[in-house]
Amino acid sequence: MSLTVAILMAGGPVLAEPARDVIKMVNALRAKHGLHALKLSPELEAAAQRHAQDMARRNFLDHKGSDGSSPANRAKRAGYNFCTVAENVAAGQRSSGEVMQAWTDSTGHRRNMLKPKARDIAVVRGPNNKWVMMLAAKRGRC
Repeated sequence: MSLTVAILMAGGPVLAEPARDVIKMVNALRAKHGLHALKLSPELEAAAQRHAQDMARRNFLDHKGSDGSSPANRAKRAGYNFCTVAENVAAGQRSSGEVMQAWTDSTGHRRNMLKPKARDIAVVRGPNNKWVMMLAAKRGRC
């Protein structure tokens, strides 16, 4: 059974519960700090999914992909033309609450989630509990 977070249906992405929960928690955190809510991006989701699978397949945790790619490279490859992009990664957390707590407790990850210029988000829980969150804004929306 795949732990893929999104299944593309005719009507658009349908998120698995852990991803949906994390996005709700991120938007609640942002609201608490007077920031706008983020919207799901299918392009960022595709980039996050590929990175989560790569990390699981090769058993590593890093913002640098096994092919040397950066979050910016992966977003661009997925067709997301950005003016700002950030990524949070985590491994081993078994629930949306656990991964959100880990990211909230980390200064850098929390800063990414509270990035004022971000407009879009994707969250993926990949195989072996490899988590990837991407936050970004398209050119012209920064």
